[in-house]
Amino acid sequence: MTPVAAAAPRTVLPPPVLVGRNALNGRAAAGTPPVPALRADPDGRAAAGGLRDRKGLSWAGRRVTVLGLGQSGLAAAKLLRRAGCRVRVSERQTGEALSKTARELEAGGVDAVELGGHHPEMLDGCDLVVISPGIPPTAPAVAWAHARRLPIISEIELAFQFCRAEIVAVTGTNGKSSVVTMIQQALQAARRHAVACGNLGTPFSEVAPELPAGSVAAVEVSSFQLVWCDEFQPSVGVLLNLGTNHLDWHGDFAHYVDAKARLFRRMGPQEHAVLNGDDELVAGLGDRIAARRVWYGSRRGSDNPSPFRLDPATCRALPLTGQAVLQVGRALGLADPLTYQTLRHFRGLEHRLEHVATVRGVRIVNDAKSTTPDSFLYALERCEGPVVLIVGGKDKGMDFRLLPEAISQERVRGVVLIGEARHRLRQLLNGATPIEERGTLAEALDAAMALCHAGDTLLFSPACASFDMFANFEERGRVFKQLVRQLESPLQAAGA
Repeated sequence: MTPVAAAAPRTVLPPPVLVGRNALNGRAAAGTPPVPALRADPDGRAAAGGLRDRKGLSWAGRRVTVLGLGQSGLAAAKLLRRAGCRVRVSERQTGEALSKTARELEAGGVDAVELGGHHPEMLDGCDLVVISPGIPPTAPAVAWAHARRLPIISEIELAFQFCRAEIVAVTGTNGKSSVVTMIQQALQAARRHAVACGNLGTPFSEVAPELPAGSVAAVEVSSFQLVWCDEFQPSVGVLLNLGTNHLDWHGDFAHYVDAKARLFRRMGPQEHAVLNGDDELVAGLGDRIAARRVWYGSRRGSDNPSPFRLDPATCRALPLTGQAVLQVGRALGLADPLTYQTLRHFRGLEHRLEHVATVRGVRIVNDAKSTTPDSFLYALERCEGPVVLIVGGKDKGMDFRLLPEAISQERVRGVVLIGEARHRLRQLLNGATPIEERGTLAEALDAAMALCHAGDTLLFSPACASFDMFANFEERGRVFKQLVRQLESPLQAAGA
């Protein structure tokens, strides 16, 4: 279990303005503006057969501002236009790609798109704000919305309003994308219509309106999105683990944990909460959850009533992620043998413990998706034998205290540090193992290869976010694999 760092001075965050009720007992929260009531056809603008929400109501004519024009913001704007809303979009960044997207949105009926910064005028006269996950609660645009008493929701909350499918929502610090993908594959093996969406790629609001009743949406959900959810109510909610992450966004660890716990706030005894009993922080949230609790892990898995009981042999045979998928499958009525088959055939995700190549006898592994110390420790545990590490990226103030002990293992030949976090990491790791620093990923790969012997593993597992050097972890992983291929090319040419 990863210990929690001593609390840093708390950043006071404004409370999110939530949709509708702010408590499970249904009482209106003091000072919380409700979403303006929907009518069957407000303003008489709904097109015949137009998109309606899960309650059969029309949103036509509603005025909505979307903050952020990333993947989720773009999908939200398109969904709102399909629903007949008057839409404005505000984006802080600029660039030719964004300008092209803005022109396409305006051609599709969006009232206005601003690039290069958020301005308060974009919120004038609107009824609702849809906020992208990259915008923290401390941003000026959030303060402007509060000042106007505007309700704020996330793209996940918006998509939920237009989704008739059954929803399995997965959150946690590590392992979300793999678990969501395995859930989708298990459902597809059972010949059920299922999609994987959310943070792992396709935005939820892009697919939600197209999913028929009886299908399943397996949704990866982040703490950023859950902060701005109120009515979101999956039939199965999964909390995999809790480690220090995104403290630059949340302000402190307590706020981060509370955001994760919001996944379950609308769930009741008819829904299932699948929880990691081996994680002390997750287990400590159990009494706060009204949904039917389904545990996995060696500590609590045997506490479940039939048919969710996990015997010790199952806990030994399956990793924690596999146990979570097994319990979700049971909640959805899948036969255990079908889920086991899916787990056996799962080959992992790109950029997550991905074997790229073997060069000069060195096995090179791309774990660019590692954005936390916990995910790094997970990757290191799964690399057998001598290993050389490339670590570092954006310093978000995360708790690196467990890294020195892990890296001081005799089998770790050395570490090459990169990125904004490399200076703090060097101070922390000094003396644990041979350490080098490099300014670019290409230089780091060359330095790491020089430390390797034939038979070693070179593990690129940054333990940090990518935004100091790359647009996202996918770009970081693609660049790393391209650099590895360049290492291979001279060898292939020499052998030709």
